[in-house]
Amino acid sequence: MADKNNPLNRQEAIKKLLSEMLISDQKTLIETLSKKFGIKTSQSALSRDFRNLGVIKKEINNEIYYTLPNFNLTEELIRLAVIEIKYNEIMIVIKTHPGLASFVGDYIDQKANQDILGCLAGENVVFIACHSIKNIQETYDVICRKLHSKKKYNHSL
Repeated sequence: MADKNNPLNRQEAIKKLLSEMLISDQKTLIETLSKKFGIKTSQSALSRDFRNLGVIKKEINNEIYYTLPNFNLTEELIRLAVIEIKYNEIMIVIKTHPGLASFVGDYIDQKANQDILGCLAGENVVFIACHSIKNIQETYDVICRKLHSKKKYNHSL
């Protein structure tokens, strides 16, 4: 790293360390930055870097560690867009917030498996036709997983 005092270089080093190691306290991180990269820093500078990088604390095996957020904007929008997913003997219906059905429908089309015949999206609802009604439960389960929603699903219309 060219300039050890450059905050961007320090932040890149922090990202590298947090992706490779489990670090539970700032003191350890400061020492590791110094040993591995020759970067001297303070706790206050590290706190600012954490804020800029969005570093969060995460529990792993009953211990708390610093980690970088695992954030995918598309998946977060999908998760927030979906209100409810239902199905019956012939169709899967996804209710979304107004204006987001086409976004959800496009996402499903891109991630579609062979069991989906097609999607039709309106303003706030997506209709999904399956190739076979025999596998509608499995297709429903796959769609629920792909939409990454933690909402409870109603299994029938």
